[in-house]
Amino acid sequence: MSESLVTIVERLESIAQYDGPWRPLREAVPLLRERTAELRRRATRLDDVLVIALVGGSGVGKSTLLNALAGDQLAETSEFRPCTAVPTVYHPPGVALDFGDWRRVSGSALEHLVIIDTPDSDTIVREHRDTVLDVLAQCDLVMTCASAEKYLDEATWSLLRPLRSERTLVCVETKARVETESFREHWLARLEEQALEAAEYFRVSARTALDQRLAGHGEVDDGFDFQQLEAFLQHQLDRERIRRIKRSNVTGLLAKTLSTLHEQVGAKASELKNLEERLGACERDLAQQTMAFVRGRLFAEPHLWRFALGREVTVRAKGIVFTLFRILEAIRNAPARIAGWLPWFAKGGPAQRAAALLTDKDLFEDQGLLNPDELEPLYDSTRSTLALTLAQTGFVAQPPSAVNGAFDAFLETLTERVTAVLRGPARERIAAYARVVTGWPITLLADAPPLAFFAFFAYKTVRAFFSTTLLSATFFVHAASVLVILLLAELLLLSLVTRALAWSARRASIKALQTALAGRVGAFQPERAALDAVMEVVEQIEVLSSTVLDAEGTRISRIFQDNTNTSCPS
Repeated sequence: MSESLVTIVERLESIAQYDGPWRPLREAVPLLRERTAELRRRATRLDDVLVIALVGGSGVGKSTLLNALAGDQLAETSEFRPCTAVPTVYHPPGVALDFGDWRRVSGSALEHLVIIDTPDSDTIVREHRDTVLDVLAQCDLVMTCASAEKYLDEATWSLLRPLRSERTLVCVETKARVETESFREHWLARLEEQALEAAEYFRVSARTALDQRLAGHGEVDDGFDFQQLEAFLQHQLDRERIRRIKRSNVTGLLAKTLSTLHEQVGAKASELKNLEERLGACERDLAQQTMAFVRGRLFAEPHLWRFALGREVTVRAKGIVFTLFRILEAIRNAPARIAGWLPWFAKGGPAQRAAALLTDKDLFEDQGLLNPDELEPLYDSTRSTLALTLAQTGFVAQPPSAVNGAFDAFLETLTERVTAVLRGPARERIAAYARVVTGWPITLLADAPPLAFFAFFAYKTVRAFFSTTLLSATFFVHAASVLVILLLAELLLLSLVTRALAWSARRASIKALQTALAGRVGAFQPERAALDAVMEVVEQIEVLSSTVLDAEGTRISRIFQDNTNTSCPS
């Protein structure tokens, strides 16, 4: 086999290994396996002898023609009843082909040819017809024999139709008489109607030729085309032409195999594309529902984002105002901290766990952030809708073993992405806001009013000391009041700023989570894997078809490296 043909056969064999849930491809696999096996067998016999099958109805003269070609009574003949029950294989010495229990006759002078006389194609014996099918499966060239009464026999046509483009066909009128006209034109026209084409046509009188051979005539002249038939077998069917015939058969079988695959599988590519879009829509729908669920569970308590940002601010706090802010945050969060020390309050709710992720605390547990009992109904509902679409596109229900764990994989992927957002962009944004708020410029700006007040208070005190003026108690009360009001105003402003920043961080995290959930989250991994496998096969079929078939869907010859013409002999 040429390398390209080897590659094509191997790809077809890999396609034939498919055992997935898509019904159209599974139904195409048995025939594909048979044809790939035949392709490999035929492709390895390109340099072997040419096997010719004599096929026709009862009494048309198949056995007589074989005897005339051999010059001896090899096969029993009769004008009125079927005589051939077991195929007679007439072959040159040394042929190693396996023909089972068929009758073998060695000694043929046609060194490159094996001729097989078959049982009658119109037999009513099932075993005989099966034998004819076995011979046709082995042969490379079909020499269909007919008489004026039998050339339109439907039993023979039913054997030839399935072999269109797979076998080279030669037509032989075996009972030619001077007083009768040839039915050549009508026979060839009917062949063309059935998309069959005869590479050669001979009109012979097999009985006359046999009688002359048995009488010892050196040169047979039946008055018709017997000499041309012998010349065709002895000289025209040389090694090169035999190779072209075999290649023609291989490319024809390959073209038919790919055409059948395209009809059964490739033509459904648009349905698979629609299914892929539908699968994507189901994933997006589930992602939206999941997003609403996550938002309702993890983002439903905005004050926890305020808590997370406040904690980051207190960790980085410096200066007068931020130190007071740290003290106030500690007092305000004291109940939550005390509750966290208690074992039955340690885990908290999902929102508290999300806040723990934001504050870099390792309080996270896989089963605590997202509740599977609440998510699974959403998953099952969407999957039921998808299952109906899959069934309508030809996918059979997958066994439980194939889908077990699908929800767990989805929950795991979902949890990983939510965790990645909370521990990644969300936490980084919280930390970035805290660094900005507690930076030296803002710290100095926040401490400027208190420092100015202290400077003014010190100035007044020192001046009163040196002027021996006694400051009244009212002055100290007013000064303390102003300081408290000033600090409270700054703490209030700082609290408002942190709340605004926490709200901004929460909204940005929601958008980041939407982006994270917009892609595939492994929701329907078994279904996705099954669809991807089928679409890969369909793509392989389309690529192979474009390699082997031309625009009209007929066979081409570039699967052979040397570009030798593989058309039927003319």
